[in-house]
Amino acid sequence: MGATERRAVEASWLGGKIPFVVCTCAFGMGINKSDVRWVAHFHAPHLLSEYVQEIGRAGRDGKPAQALTLVSEPTGWLDPEDKQRQQFFQEQMRSQQQIAQQLVKKLPKHGEVNAVTRQFPDGATALALLHSTGQLNWLDPFHYTIGHKAENQPPTQLHAAKQMHQYLTTKQCRWQFLLNAFGFDKEAANLRCGHCDNCRQ
Repeated sequence: MGATERRAVEASWLGGKIPFVVCTCAFGMGINKSDVRWVAHFHAPHLLSEYVQEIGRAGRDGKPAQALTLVSEPTGWLDPEDKQRQQFFQEQMRSQQQIAQQLVKKLPKHGEVNAVTRQFPDGATALALLHSTGQLNWLDPFHYTIGHKAENQPPTQLHAAKQMHQYLTTKQCRWQFLLNAFGFDKEAANLRCGHCDNCRQ
């Protein structure tokens, strides 16, 4: 769709003139429509943080809402598409991380993001990945400093992608899984929400 048509569809949906929209994940950013009753994913997001962000568009008025994610069976034998997408994403992430680790030797230890991206085509991606592994700190939105490799690195996006797959295939309470995944272990202990598909079986 062109920008004008896209804005018209969004306005019609927000105004209640049309009951639902089919969209990419980019549509949901910044949407704050309180009475969204359901969110359906034809493809599961790659990362658990993306998933929580996207399903969080529903039920903002505090009333019940539903989230549905369509996934193929985990072996990929009957329908290999989900497995192929996951493998492609993981390969892309490995490749980007390798490029970032090679670039870190060439990047200035202290720098400005626009200068780096002019000099290195993959510079912005490298800086983002270095930040995600704790090797880079942002001094402000434009300037960074690269430190030594952290001994206890935070989870990478590859780890986060595996978490999403685990979430889709878990047999435990999904709310308990989400709480554990985001570090709320105390709150998750012995929890069963009673609302998710696993709790209701």
